[in-house]
Amino acid sequence: MDILERRIDERLNQIFKFKRKGDWYREGICPKCSQKEAYTHALTPKVVKCGRINKCSYEEHVKDICEDLFKDWSEDFPKTATNPNASADAYLQHARGFKIEPLKGHYTQELYRDFKNRNLVTATVRFQLAPGIFWERFIDRPERFGRMKANFIGEWKGLSWSVHNLDELCNAGSIWLTEGIFNSIALAQSELISISTMNSSNYPNKILQQIAARCTELKKDRPRLIWALDNDKAGKKFLPKQINQATEDGWVSTAALPPVGKDWNDLFQNGQLTPKDQDKYIHYGKLQIAKTAEEAGLLIYNFYNNSLAKFFFNHAYRTYWWELDFKKFNLVLEATEQAQGSILSEDEKREQALKNSSSVVEICNAQLEPLYFQRNEITDESWYYFHIQSPWGEVKATFTPEHISSRSKFKPRVMGVLSGAMWTGTDQQLETFIKRKTERLREVKTIDFIGYSKEHDIYIFDQFAVHKGQVIPKNEHDYFKTNKKEIKTLASTPVIHLTTKKEFKPTWWRDYYDLNGEVGLILLAWWTGSYFAEQIRAQHSSYPFFELVGQAGSGKSTLIEMLWKFSGRESYEGFDPNKSTSVAIYRNFAQTSNMPIVLIEGDRNDQQASQKAKFSWDELKDAFNGRAIRSKGLKTAGNETYEPPFRAAVMISQNTPIQASEAILSRTLHISVDTKGHSLEKKNIATRLSQMPLDEACTYMTYCLKNESKILETYFNNLKQIEADFHAKGITHVRIALCHAQVSAMIDALAEHVFKKEISATEIQNSKTMLENMARKRVDEIGLDHIYVQQFWDAYEYLNGIRTSHFHLNHYEPTEAHIAINLNEIYKVAARNFQALPDVNEMRNLLRTSKRYKFIEANKPVRSSKYPADEVKQIGDKTNDNPIQSDRIVKCWIFTNPNQIKQPGSKK
Repeated sequence: MDILERRIDERLNQIFKFKRKGDWYREGICPKCSQKEAYTHALTPKVVKCGRINKCSYEEHVKDICEDLFKDWSEDFPKTATNPNASADAYLQHARGFKIEPLKGHYTQELYRDFKNRNLVTATVRFQLAPGIFWERFIDRPERFGRMKANFIGEWKGLSWSVHNLDELCNAGSIWLTEGIFNSIALAQSELISISTMNSSNYPNKILQQIAARCTELKKDRPRLIWALDNDKAGKKFLPKQINQATEDGWVSTAALPPVGKDWNDLFQNGQLTPKDQDKYIHYGKLQIAKTAEEAGLLIYNFYNNSLAKFFFNHAYRTYWWELDFKKFNLVLEATEQAQGSILSEDEKREQALKNSSSVVEICNAQLEPLYFQRNEITDESWYYFHIQSPWGEVKATFTPEHISSRSKFKPRVMGVLSGAMWTGTDQQLETFIKRKTERLREVKTIDFIGYSKEHDIYIFDQFAVHKGQVIPKNEHDYFKTNKKEIKTLASTPVIHLTTKKEFKPTWWRDYYDLNGEVGLILLAWWTGSYFAEQIRAQHSSYPFFELVGQAGSGKSTLIEMLWKFSGRESYEGFDPNKSTSVAIYRNFAQTSNMPIVLIEGDRNDQQASQKAKFSWDELKDAFNGRAIRSKGLKTAGNETYEPPFRAAVMISQNTPIQASEAILSRTLHISVDTKGHSLEKKNIATRLSQMPLDEACTYMTYCLKNESKILETYFNNLKQIEADFHAKGITHVRIALCHAQVSAMIDALAEHVFKKEISATEIQNSKTMLENMARKRVDEIGLDHIYVQQFWDAYEYLNGIRTSHFHLNHYEPTEAHIAINLNEIYKVAARNFQALPDVNEMRNLLRTSKRYKFIEANKPVRSSKYPADEVKQIGDKTNDNPIQSDRIVKCWIFTNPNQIKQPGSKK
């Protein structure tokens, strides 16, 4: 057992927990139905199946189960002096399932280096098509090269490849012509004579001319050609063209097609190239090249040995209904027997009777194919995802269960998603169609946001997904497949662009730092950390907020738009929650994961007191820990609610600092920017950065996500020490120290894995020092009152100091340990003295957090003879020696008196 076989054996037993019984592994846990029914061959495992054929039917190839083991063949099987093809041998044997002895001498192991990125190198399996002309397949992590998995060397048009020599081809009854070389080998090792045309559009005229000439020499008929192209759009397009060309050249031709989504190599590895299977694939090919719908219907009826009396089928991108009238068939057969009994054979008489007694009706002028079933687990909504093709166009669209339940709803839905398409079949025909097409339909998992899915450990965007450092393009059916995961997002916004075509080169770093300095690096580190917010919260239960403050024209918008561009989003800054509806606000918070959410609040603090803010900063407290910040009821008969967790990170950009509670301020990093140092040179730098193409800018986030494991490893390794250093330097507020240390640790990760030699040690240290100073300043700030509270007490002290003792705002004596004030009186006096105070309702909340005068209780009845706001009482004889004697009860707020003379608790 070689190294790969041992690893596969260990992986299968780890996943399925098999029991060895003879040469078989049995009683494994099926991943689909969770029953102990999974089995496979112990010595040569190729496919794992579930024994519950009717109830489960799980079946998966070992290559798909252990996909990560079939990656780097040069590392696992390095070539040696005695075997220079060791890696290629292992690839052909294990990844393709071939016996390599018959292939010896037909291939070599070579090396390919990407001409754009010279660091991208892979071993290849190379086949010669003609002297100096080759085709080679990449075998070491080919996903690194994007969609390019193979390479041609030289002009190959008209050429082909075959493991068979010329005489073997001439003596064959039939020759199967496939596209890929591995498909040709698969057919050859299934005892079929085969040629690879290299491409669906390539007509192999050179080898066909050689076969024709050699057959003439041997005085024998030419072999029949079976065009076995791939069952995809290109293969179907060129299949009739190839057959027509071959017919013109004097060849007898037919076709064969593999099932959709499979190629001949897949079928070979799954043991599905038996003679019976071959007949089925030739049947598929004949259906594809049938000239008329009637011909196609008869092919289907005959293939299934008269077992179908009526059925639907597709032909030329239209859907038909075929039905046989048995009574008419018997009458026509009897009449044909009497009229031409001695002329026609039994098969000919039966065929003629079938043609005259069967009917073919078009039930839809388009071809409808359900691809998979998708469901939103949260809202319990579900859809069937259809691929609709017509002779003039195609579209993919969702159909609800209600849409497909009746003709009256199905017909308008079809017309609504594809112009000109129409269902004209009956309810019974629709019911039969839907029943047959949706039985055991593939189910694709869904998420309702853009970005990182913690449950599936994958980043999902519009066109690409990223899983364990690998960028995965969306497949032809609009979902992403990796290992055992088949997943897609239901969200259409925001649109985030990734790129696999361009290599990340941080040549813009010098401009970026010259323009933004330490502020730019700190902000970029926090922004990059938001790409991994879910992973960070999983370890530390938090990720900090960020506040960017600056006067108009200080460059906030330019900087944020630049960061968005690095993240694949162009011409966007953020949204103002106070200009949005409450539903829009929380949809913005829920629509992304591991991405920043930027709140633009430039004029929030300038609102009139009469305007009620739609959004409060305190609502963000739970977002810091990734908990839900909103709950909504679901449309069910029960009491179910939906509370989506917060998966992103929050940035606040406005002209003045936010006014929020200590809880919010301690969770927020604060940076102020201004216009100091702005110059024409910096303007030119900003212009140069803003003109960077999106495809180039978004390589930053693409690179970071591909290097997720390295970045997070450095981040987590450094964070603990950095946090300890903060405390050692006197920054002992636990939350503030952690928040600033998290960004400092991310700076280390960026320096080591992203910018590397581009960034200097001085730039790193200056930024980390700035973070320490920010943390100290924040600790000092949260020791002060809210700015509105400071404004309130400043006004109180001023007003109280200019009034006589009988009209003081404090209803206690100034020597008391506490003060007692009535808010309505204070606001009335302040208005008369032209002192602006914050909204009284907001102050009722903020005064409870007061530190200068510590809050004791609210609305306490106090007996007082002072009338600070009553001007009527000021008329008459009132002096210090002759005070007003009438007392009253006033509802007061009680605070400690920092200027007290009497000790707290002493009797009044």
